[in-house]
Amino acid sequence: MKKQNIPAIIFYGAIWGIIEATLGTALHILPISIYISGTIMFPIVGYILFKAYKATKSKSALLSIGIVAAAIKAVGFFMPFGSPFKIVNPMISIIMESLMVVLVISVLSKDDVLSKISGFAIASIGWRTLYLGYMGVQYLSTGYVSDYLMSLGAAISYTVVFGLMSAAIAIGIHYLDILAIKRIKFRLVKKINPVISFAMLTIAIVLTLFI
Repeated sequence: MKKQNIPAIIFYGAIWGIIEATLGTALHILPISIYISGTIMFPIVGYILFKAYKATKSKSALLSIGIVAAAIKAVGFFMPFGSPFKIVNPMISIIMESLMVVLVISVLSKDDVLSKISGFAIASIGWRTLYLGYMGVQYLSTGYVSDYLMSLGAAISYTVVFGLMSAAIAIGIHYLDILAIKRIKFRLVKKINPVISFAMLTIAIVLTLFI
């Protein structure tokens, strides 16, 4: 990992942490949050990671961004909490999401529409499949049963149906971003001030602790 990418890694990881602490927390209040939260959050996360790759040109930086976001989530252990799974499981989810984007980022970076569609679909379904496998291992080792495992239908809905819905949203965000860039002649900031990065990190940690 290049040292010059560290401020960008912290910055984008902090942005992810802020979104998890605010929008993510709000979505988990919804009655069917197990389906809705990931469906909405992944497209936003995918957008962040895609932008980060454009800025850093580094796949390892993307995984590092996920690690930073997961570490921010871990500060919840310093506050009163119920089940540890409420903190650990989102951390695992974050790592899996970043890992899947790393695996398809070369495809996503191509200009043709088919590559974008297939890349987002693979990443969206892929991280959900990994997470479902993790939940199965968690059940076998701890007895903790997630709603994802209540039935085969629930597992398929979570992985495939909502995975494709999430991919469709991600594609929409991507092309809206392209349209916006063309309209306002936006220039990507490749070098991020370390002071700004650590300020964002501080904000992310405070929001995670108190929201």
